[in-house]
Order: sequence, then C-alpha cells, then structure tokens
Amino acid sequence: MKKSMGNKIHLDENKILEKYLSGKSSLVLSSEFNVSKPTILKILKRHNVTRKRNRCASLNIIEKDDFYVVERVCPTCKKTVLTKSKNKTIACRNHYNKIEKNIECKKCSLESQIGTGNPFYRKKHTKKTKKEISKSRKGKGMGANNSMAKLENREKLKEILLKRIEINPINFNTRSKSEIEIFEKIKKQFTNTKHSKVLRPYICDIFIPELNLIIEYNGDYWHCNPNKYNFDYYHELKKMSAEEIWNYDKKKIDLIKSNGYNLEVIWETEYNKNPKLINKIIKKYVKKN
Repeated sequence: MKKSMGNKIHLDENKILEKYLSGKSSLVLSSEFNVSKPTILKILKRHNVTRKRNRCASLNIIEKDDFYVVERVCPTCKKTVLTKSKNKTIACRNHYNKIEKNIECKKCSLESQIGTGNPFYRKKHTKKTKKEISKSRKGKGMGANNSMAKLENREKLKEILLKRIEINPINFNTRSKSEIEIFEKIKKQFTNTKHSKVLRPYICDIFIPELNLIIEYNGDYWHCNPNKYNFDYYHELKKMSAEEIWNYDKKKIDLIKSNGYNLEVIWETEYNKNPKLINKIIKKYVKKN
C-alpha cells in the first residue's frame, strides 16, 4: 500500500480512492496508510472525489456588520445566543461545535462557575505553580501599565464583584469563626437570613429580612477596636490609620441607617465575653415587630 522509493514514499492512490469511495473517511485512511490527513485530502482533491458536506446549507446564516451570524438557543436559560465570525464556514463550524458540546451562553457559563462551580474552588496553587506564575508576571502590569491603575477599571471591577455577591453570598472561608457562629445561631431562628447584604458601595455582614436588621461583626484587629488601638495606629495590611478605618466604618453605618435598616455592631471582645449577647439583640427587635 505504501512503497518507499529511495527517500520518496509512493502511495497507491488507486487503493486510496477505492477505499474512500467505499465509505472510509480521510482520517481512517491516513491511519491505514500511515500518512497525514492533509496528504490524503491532497490526493482526493487531485482526483476530484472529495465528499462535500452540506450541513451549513440548512442554517439561516445572516450577514451583519461584516460578520456571518448564526442563532442558537442556550441550553440553560433558553435565550437566543449568536455565533459570529467573519468567515462563513467558521461561523457554521463553531455553531455546530457549541451545540454538540452543549455550551452555555456567556452569562450562564459565568454564573455556573461561581462558588462550588468554579473548577479551582477550595484548591490552592503549589509552590511550583506560584513560582511559575510569579516568573511569568515579572515586570508586567506595573505602575501605569496595570489596568487597575485606572479608576474607571476599578469601578467596573467593583460593580462586577458586587453583582456576583448579590447572586452568591461570600463563602464561609472568608469569615471569622465567631461571625459564622453568629450567623448559624440566627439562621436557626430566621431561615431567610443572608450572610451578606450589598448596600452599594459596601457589603454588610449579616442581614435578617424579617427584622429588617443588619448586623456588623467587627474584629478587634481588622476594625481597630477604639478600646485597644490609638487613632494614629497604622494598620499594615489595610494600609490605613485606625482613624481612617473608623471613618470608613462610620460612613458605612450612616448609609445603613439612612436607608431605613435597623443596625447592631458587635465587637469581637464583646462577643467573646458574652456569646449570649446575640439572643438579647434578637429579642429586642422581635419585640419591636
């Protein structure tokens, strides 16, 4: 089937044509004759016997703004999704590939990757991958070249993150042990309790809709408890002074109150001394209602 003539390989083209016309694909033939698929296609083309696929003819491919557009339906939200390309054949191919692989629209795909749907959920980089990432990023995205240097981009990212939190509350692994404990106690009594409440531009800790109550749990270190820290203490991780942190928290508290919510602030020290404090707070607002 394949003869070597010096350095040149001679293929039995008649045999290839016979097998192809009997129904074998170019891929199968490339394996049988131990040559590449393009080599087989070249032979078939030379003899003008290639089988033309006509699957694109059944599609309603529209030409719009220099693009070829094909409509399909997202398997999740059932909304119309467009597949576009400047090449008509590629638009057709991509359309069928997405249908065969049951690919969702961008919005559904992003939503399904939040929390446990994220392939990297609860995973961590190894020391090796951290080193590789660090090496690949060296000298990149620094100063003005960093996209986050622009206020416009930071605001866009903030908006995206806030929308994600509204859909999927912040996961427990970003919360303190005491805050989780408080949330779980409340949740037993009020099942609609949320472990985050977006009040733009802030994210509040715990929200109990039945009582219209927001509870802010302040860690002594992260919020610089005034009973422990002086106003001029500089928080290395937050890159803010204690006074700046207090001012930030005050703006958040003022916004919560101005929007008509009930508010309670629980400090870490207070809760550690008296964990039953939360019961007293709940009783107070249950009586009001």
